[in-house]
Amino acid sequence: MSFSTERNGLTYSEEEKGFFDNLAKVISDREEMEKISPYIAAGMQRKIGAIQKQIEERKGWYFRN
Repeated sequence: MSFSTERNGLTYSEEEKGFFDNLAKVISDREEMEKISPYIAAGMQRKIGAIQKQIEERKGWYFRN
């Protein structure tokens, strides 16, 4: 029997929110965000877009179409 460990759609814990708050302080641009977000997504078992959204919201960046 296999169990899904994916956490997409679940709310973020306080520790995860704090992580994103701190991360947003050190990310300087979108290119840097795009390079690091796949690794964070894998570690948190989230989608890359969800990670990028968390960073963008904290940076005050608008989403690209």
